[in-house]
Amino acid sequence: MRLKFILNLWMFLFLSTNLFSQKTAVKVACIGNSITYGAFIANRDQNSYPAQPQAYLGDGYEVRNYGVSGRTLLTQGDYPYVKNERVH
Repeated sequence: MRLKFILNLWMFLFLSTNLFSQKTAVKVACIGNSITYGAFIANRDQNSYPAQPQAYLGDGYEVRNYGVSGRTLLTQGDYPYVKNERVH
């Protein structure tokens, strides 16, 4: 009985320290065109679309802006996003 209690306590302490010690943020990638990039927006780093979820979600998330002006998400379009250097 005592051994079972000690093992359960040890497992609880081991799992809780591993679960609560993780400091890695959840990563969110915002891909898109000039709207995602924030073209013609004053103070783009704070007012663009990707900055809004970052402010809402907080420090547990890392939202990055991968928007590129003049691109389309359609692969058959004039300037597809997937053929951009920044993607590769």
